Amino acid sequence: MKKTQLTIAIFALLCACSTVGAASKFYQKFLDDYATLDQDLLNHPEEHAEIKDFVYKKDLATFTFKDGDIHLLRYVDGRPTTAIFYGKGSVTMPVPAHVERMALMGVTKDSTLGEDFDICFIRMSDDFDLKLKQKFQFKEEELKWKEFNIAKQAQGEVYFKPKIAHPYDNYFELLRSQYERGEDGYFWVDFNRYEFSYDPNRPEEVLLQYEYEGGDQYPTDAVALQKQSRAVYADSIMSHIAYPTTMLDRKAKITMGGIDGRNIDTCDATALVRVNTDSLRFVSIFLHYNLKLDSMYFDGKPVDYYRRKDFNFIGVILPGYVHKGDTMTFRMWYKGKNYVSPMPYVEDPTPTPHDLTFYIPKGFNYLMPGMSAVQSVDNNTDMFTSKPSMPFNQFRFYGYALGYDTVHVSSDIGMELNLITSEHIDKKNYDCFVPDDQYRPAVIGAFNFLTGRLGGPPGVFGFDIYPLFGDDVTMPGVMIIPQTSCVTGGYMSNIGGIQSIAGTQTARQYFGAALRPISTREDWLATAASEYLGMLFVEQNLGTGTFYSNLASRRDSLIIEVDNWRDMPLASGKRASMTIRRNKGVWLLHMLRMLLLDINTQNDSKFVRLMAETAIRFNMGPFSNEDFITLAEKYYGGSLKGFFDQWLYGLGYPKFEFNYSVKKQAGGFMVDVTATTKIDNPSYDLPVLIRVPQADGKSKFIRQDMPAGNSTFTLGPFDSKPGDIEFNEFFSVLSEKKVSKK
Repeated sequence: MKKTQLTIAIFALLCACSTVGAASKFYQKFLDDYATLDQDLLNHPEEHAEIKDFVYKKDLATFTFKDGDIHLLRYVDGRPTTAIFYGKGSVTMPVPAHVERMALMGVTKDSTLGEDFDICFIRMSDDFDLKLKQKFQFKEEELKWKEFNIAKQAQGEVYFKPKIAHPYDNYFELLRSQYERGEDGYFWVDFNRYEFSYDPNRPEEVLLQYEYEGGDQYPTDAVALQKQSRAVYADSIMSHIAYPTTMLDRKAKITMGGIDGRNIDTCDATALVRVNTDSLRFVSIFLHYNLKLDSMYFDGKPVDYYRRKDFNFIGVILPGYVHKGDTMTFRMWYKGKNYVSPMPYVEDPTPTPHDLTFYIPKGFNYLMPGMSAVQSVDNNTDMFTSKPSMPFNQFRFYGYALGYDTVHVSSDIGMELNLITSEHIDKKNYDCFVPDDQYRPAVIGAFNFLTGRLGGPPGVFGFDIYPLFGDDVTMPGVMIIPQTSCVTGGYMSNIGGIQSIAGTQTARQYFGAALRPISTREDWLATAASEYLGMLFVEQNLGTGTFYSNLASRRDSLIIEVDNWRDMPLASGKRASMTIRRNKGVWLLHMLRMLLLDINTQNDSKFVRLMAETAIRFNMGPFSNEDFITLAEKYYGGSLKGFFDQWLYGLGYPKFEFNYSVKKQAGGFMVDVTATTKIDNPSYDLPVLIRVPQADGKSKFIRQDMPAGNSTFTLGPFDSKPGDIEFNEFFSVLSEKKVSKK
């Protein structure tokens, strides 16, 4: 590339990133190298060789380049960072972790990787080039139009270029490995519909992605694993991730502004971060992309960092190395409008204490946990602090103007509920206004129901309930239960309406922002538990018909996901779609409730006690999926391995076919059943509830194991001839069924 072209490229990249807080010689070199990674390849200097029978192993993946041409390009520190192969090749990759085999199966219809390719694109900062040169003779050339055109048509590098949906800046990740280039360095390959990558600086270093359709803007993360040397493959330990850093403490001075008081005019935030890996010079920090970073200091001095616009990711370049056990202090100044995550964070979801001071315009109010009394600063500004007693990974708050009143009510156990109201929130201004005589009883009823079953929410005794802008994220003591939602008619009324919303949002006080998962693989529990508990409130208030309509709606949406090959295990974490996390998670909890149900009395107290203990334990200390399984087995009184293997770590759902006949014998009436369970899991063997109606109007309930494949069994004897038998009573199993009577 000509010097003038390189200068223009660097300028363009500088315009695409935030202002840096320092400008060291190393940072200037970094910018030059970053621009190199984005250079166009036509007539680009390269090294070219014909290769044959070259095998390269990268962690679990084995790449075999049988016969073809390879081009090495884009040099940084005298070493290529890009390779393009044309010819015949293949890649194989076993997936030793059960949950990840299932994830891959859900995305690609195969549980391992075995793929032939004619072209592949490689980005690397490891020893791939050196091993090639040990075996083959390379010539210095320029990439010709023919090869360039093939590369462009194949779009092999499209997915590597930094995009808003990427959690990391791939160029930054490649360079941070390039500066320590060695055998364990960065390696990314695009072939056919797959992308394989190994990044030594990610918490889960191995990632296999898949494009559902050619032309997808972003591939799906099909497999995520820690590197092979750690051997973290058992389902029970997949959540035990070696995060490179952990956030220890967060403080901030935040000045609010804007015509609605909802802008962060300035934020002066300090984050204390512990180093967990052997050594670091490049640090990953994240900040919501709506918050524009102005500058950053490290241990009291300006520090270099790189951040593209619309990226949460910030790549920090320290002046020297830090080591395991060291603590780093970052001070950041930024502004913007976002309350989802107004504070910086790292990959490790471990929560931290928050100590925040807010300066706010007079005439505006704010809701958040740990608030002090508001004090006047001057004629235009007020001030208050927020220092919650509980730690959080992400902190949330809400702002609103004056003109609001508060209706004070108490729950049955004496918890204070502050219902915030305003005259402008009424039927005149909102087509979907929920009248007070429906809204307030629903809110109060949800608290009474949940506190009656689970006790008070952990660490909270008073609640502010805000009627606008519904959202999935609530904070302890702060809730949004919208009074302006279209929930009183149509589809929403069939699944619970305002009762469902009030129940779910109240349940987030138990399963919400204060939970302490050890990884994102536990995300389903926070997502699904509050929704299922909200459904139990609907069941009590509106009856079983509405409850089962809600459950059936979720089942139907899951079947669509499965049929469209979008299924993933719940323990995949945030890689699974929100439909999977919410609806499969809700169904898992419902099926667990059915397993714990006393079928003679229909008493579900075991399940209720399980959820109450889960809320207390998991809000007070870190937890994994296996911790939840251990608690569930405590209340079940035995192993639930098969259940969680299927519904937490597995895929799909069973399809039942029941054929039965009734015959009278000397001892009473017997029911002979021939059953088929169709499911891809050959070890599936879980119980289904069966209801057998009797002549006296009562019913007998039976819990019957249903193994995969064909089975026969007999029910009875019964004193009177049974009526029509109900298989899968209470929707005890997520399934489809066909029932026939001979």
